[in-house]
Amino acid sequence: MSSKQQSHQRVFVVTGANKGIGYEVVKKLSTNHPNDLILLGSRDQKRGEEALVQLGSPSNVKVLVLDTSSKKSIEQAKEELQNKYGGHLDVLINNAGIVKNDSSLKALKDTFDTNFYGVKYMNDTMSPMLRDSGRIVNVSSGIAAMTMKECSQDLKTKFLDPNLTDSQLEQLFAGLFKAVEEGKDPATVGFNPVKRSAFDDYFLLYYGTSKLGVNTLTRIEARDWEKKYSAKNVIISAVCPGFCATDINGNAQGGRSAELGADSILHAVYTENLENGQFWRDGSQLPLGSK
Repeated sequence: MSSKQQSHQRVFVVTGANKGIGYEVVKKLSTNHPNDLILLGSRDQKRGEEALVQLGSPSNVKVLVLDTSSKKSIEQAKEELQNKYGGHLDVLINNAGIVKNDSSLKALKDTFDTNFYGVKYMNDTMSPMLRDSGRIVNVSSGIAAMTMKECSQDLKTKFLDPNLTDSQLEQLFAGLFKAVEEGKDPATVGFNPVKRSAFDDYFLLYYGTSKLGVNTLTRIEARDWEKKYSAKNVIISAVCPGFCATDINGNAQGGRSAELGADSILHAVYTENLENGQFWRDGSQLPLGSK
């Protein structure tokens, strides 16, 4: 492909795309954009290649080895975009996410490294390559607003502060990490688990808090975009794909299909005049948090 053709080709990056919802997003994009480039993000090259074969090896889909919990891996993915794919990006879908169903400090760190810090570092690293009218979709969860509702009033006020910065946001989580490290109840620093008997409290607390971080980060990134980057008309959204039956929840009974989750995500890619910095599910706007 000539450099001129490459410059006109739209480039999509989807993280965590070798299975589940991410795979379905890539599948739909590959059909909808036969002349564009879709990069299927996978932590593991082999699993990425297997997903590619499962898709039917479409010529417009390439595997991008990408572990979003690793800054080094994200930097290497950026270099690959620059060296092999023209150094520009049009749509970034931060889909990769994990759940750790135990109460250890390691579980908390692992959850945040992928679900929150991974999204933040992906956006910090890839945003300079984004072109005009680009889209960033941060995949989140309805549990984020539920988690906010259970926070102390002091924490709620801080999360909802319209002037909150990303560094201040990170600092809000420092108390949770310290409490867990010291073996204290997270409620002592304002983080109360959502009460839902079907799940372990710490699943809800660690996962839900990481997704609360994603929603709040989305608002901050949308607000500050023009101060940091040159691309115009970029829209950054958080999206809940709904409770889908995938590996992350053991293909839970009663969950909807990953295909429907993908549709929820793609609404934020395709909808024109979408309000910036908001949280969506199935095309309907949801509150970023609850007082």
